[in-house]
Amino acid sequence: MTLRFSNSNRYLPDVWTFNLPSGFSCPAAVECLTTVDRVTNKMTAGKDRKYPCYSAMGERYPAVRRAVWENFYALASCKGDAAKMAELINSEFPAKAKRFRIHSGGDFFSQRYFDAWLEVVARRPEVAFWAFTKSVNFWVERLGLIPENLNLTASYGGRYDYLIAKHELKHCRVFNTMEEVLASGMPLDDNDALASTGTASFALLLNSTKSRMKKKGTFDEGLQRTKGG
Repeated sequence: MTLRFSNSNRYLPDVWTFNLPSGFSCPAAVECLTTVDRVTNKMTAGKDRKYPCYSAMGERYPAVRRAVWENFYALASCKGDAAKMAELINSEFPAKAKRFRIHSGGDFFSQRYFDAWLEVVARRPEVAFWAFTKSVNFWVERLGLIPENLNLTASYGGRYDYLIAKHELKHCRVFNTMEEVLASGMPLDDNDALASTGTASFALLLNSTKSRMKKKGTFDEGLQRTKGG
């Protein structure tokens, strides 16, 4: 089965991504849990959701929804075999990719799938990989085995938040307003610069808030404030 990779993100034009169905592939999601039905296009929020999943919004478009489900089914055809999943991803990995975000939508849905990506990353030391994840439990099981060219960020708001502080993992928190970001004292990552490099934890601003601020022309001003300007 064919995998779908993308480099069409207007915010990260030189970055390739691989995506899965939001929610359905996110076993640890809580605060952002959102799903979009593959057939009906119905969007459903998890019972404890605090903010919508931005990638689920994109899945309302049939082409996007079709692509993420094709990826999910292709991986499912490997029947949980990490080596087969790694081989499938490797065989179709975009040759031009030099910067790669694993999952703009979706997450590591099993330990074996996480392990498959570790194998893919290890085989491609020339590529800079990064990923956000709430599946912190899979990461913790492989501490000390993460390739140097993979930068992981634990995303608060999931079932395994307690592991983040326990293991002092690089992490991010999502905030509703710029004022909350400033109060946190965390630097704001607006373009994956902090996610893709370094070990510093950081803040993210809710996408809907960011959009409103940009329409009002206040986002750049707020971003400068987080940088001490």
